[in-house]
Amino acid sequence: MPTVVIINDQENALNTLIGMLGNFNSLQLNITGSASHLEEGAKLIEQQNPDIVFLDIDQPEQNLDSFYSHFKEPSFKVILVTAYLQDAITASKNYAFDYLLKPLNLNDLQIILQRISQQVLIEQKTQEIDFSYQNEAAAPSGGANVIFDVENGFIFENTSNIEYCKANQSNALVILHNGKEIQIAKSLKQLADQFPSASFYRVHKTYLVNIYYIRRFVKAKESYVILKNGLRIPVAVRMSTHITRDIKEMIKGGSGS
Repeated sequence: MPTVVIINDQENALNTLIGMLGNFNSLQLNITGSASHLEEGAKLIEQQNPDIVFLDIDQPEQNLDSFYSHFKEPSFKVILVTAYLQDAITASKNYAFDYLLKPLNLNDLQIILQRISQQVLIEQKTQEIDFSYQNEAAAPSGGANVIFDVENGFIFENTSNIEYCKANQSNALVILHNGKEIQIAKSLKQLADQFPSASFYRVHKTYLVNIYYIRRFVKAKESYVILKNGLRIPVAVRMSTHITRDIKEMIKGGSGS
């Protein structure tokens, strides 16, 4: 389901575009927010991590260079909206996936949306397959031995047997591959410092995951990873833009290449 953010300073034009987008239910577009100027729009994009951004470039005091400086490696695709063809052509060469001319035409919008939605879905699927393949190929043979202090002594464990850890108030739950749980009087940060950095990744403020138990990453409105046992674990919005890159680098480093 492609997510959408709209940046437009004219309320009537904003409502018109929202109404037009409502004609394409089959594409399952999800409008997650709108902004009236570029600075507000940049903050909204960072919060929502959309797939598609409609950006009206006929706004006063617009500065596309400043807007794009917020996003070094943008994961979203921009559709520029303008009344001026030459401005659209010039800006789209540097910034945009495509452009729409005012007054907006439903057929033009349909063509662009079909093309961009297909590409978004292809990229998401490609990302999932590529990540899963590299993870399988590089899985390590062993982890690190650790000792967990518990109430009546200690537990000796190897980190390769740990699937993930979950924050539990001021403590943490360590979930093993065999389904057993260990309650530890430590924070996720403390566990991350104790575990091998090449194997464990903080996907969310509540979860620390052993990357070699991840089967798939799915980028969506609420992104998540799927473990090999089928469990879904949420991925924070701020992490979803670079989790694939980070974990690929971890896998590459862990494989010694």
